[in-house]
Amino acid sequence: MKLVTEEDFRAYAKSNPFMEYNHISIVSVSPDHCVVKVELAPESKNRNGYAHGGLLYAMADCVAGIVSRTDGADYVTQSAHMNFLHNVQSGTLYAAAETVRRGHKLAIFHVTVTDEKGDLLIDGVVDMFRITP
Repeated sequence: MKLVTEEDFRAYAKSNPFMEYNHISIVSVSPDHCVVKVELAPESKNRNGYAHGGLLYAMADCVAGIVSRTDGADYVTQSAHMNFLHNVQSGTLYAAAETVRRGHKLAIFHVTVTDEKGDLLIDGVVDMFRITP
């Protein structure tokens, strides 16, 4: 599936069962920046009532995966490092990715996850490996 327009990416998200299952939706996408969001639901929380760390990580991974594909190629996650800094029990969460570098096979993205007030929950880096020419 060649992804070019923002509508192409929205169709991609709708056909992505992982994103749909975890309520991750695209807010905006451009060649070097993407934002996704999640409105916290009971199934998005850990047993202490906070956003599950796996959800925060998944948001960061998904937003990097989406922005990586803006060059028309397909990518998979090669590695990621997340600093979990804060957490919340309710509201809307936003993950953003900015391109740090694109090479022939590897693309590196700075990712953040924030709450609706803009408080930083995660700061990290995701490396994506290009699998198509």
